[in-house]
Amino acid sequence: MKIAIDVDDCISNTSEVDFATCWLFNQQLNPNDNKLYYNNYHNAPTIFGFDKETDDKFYEQQRKQVVREGLIYPKIFSDRVINKLLNEGHDITILTSRGDQYWGDALAETKKWLAKYNIHYTHCVANSGSKGEYCKANNIDVMLEDNPKYAKQVNDVGIRTILILAEYNKDYKNDLNTFASCWPEVYKIINELNRKKIKNSDEQRLI
Repeated sequence: MKIAIDVDDCISNTSEVDFATCWLFNQQLNPNDNKLYYNNYHNAPTIFGFDKETDDKFYEQQRKQVVREGLIYPKIFSDRVINKLLNEGHDITILTSRGDQYWGDALAETKKWLAKYNIHYTHCVANSGSKGEYCKANNIDVMLEDNPKYAKQVNDVGIRTILILAEYNKDYKNDLNTFASCWPEVYKIINELNRKKIKNSDEQRLI
């Protein structure tokens, strides 16, 4: 199968990092803010009510800090499952919307991070633009995502998605989407999809 996989909050723990660094950033701006905040949004500055200018300022500083201090880690078993899928003959595309605006060279930084954690792949793409268009143009069978915005882009062109379940995506509904609670479950779902694909191919050959 041809599998596309998002990076932030799909392979990695980016939301956790974004929330903690955004909390510290908010304390610099509002040192007397003692409110409790719940990490239930995909975009951390949304939680603290930042305007667009403050949002941009946060990400310009924070992405440099993330790279400099190596703050992002893989989700449990994500590296094992991705490498196992690759070793079993699947085509793996790392497909991230990370842009050069905040990451510098987003593709180089992403490749460097994947190499650091020994995560292997067939292709790696950053600054992705529409993930739906990319998946359609490259005959992707299934896309692993966390962001419902991108899942919809992919589903809208008739391609299946697997969403890593989170508070901010749990209400997404589409017949072409399946939720997974963890990476071992991702592996199980992909095996099931692959068996169906092989069965359908065998049936087509018999017609």
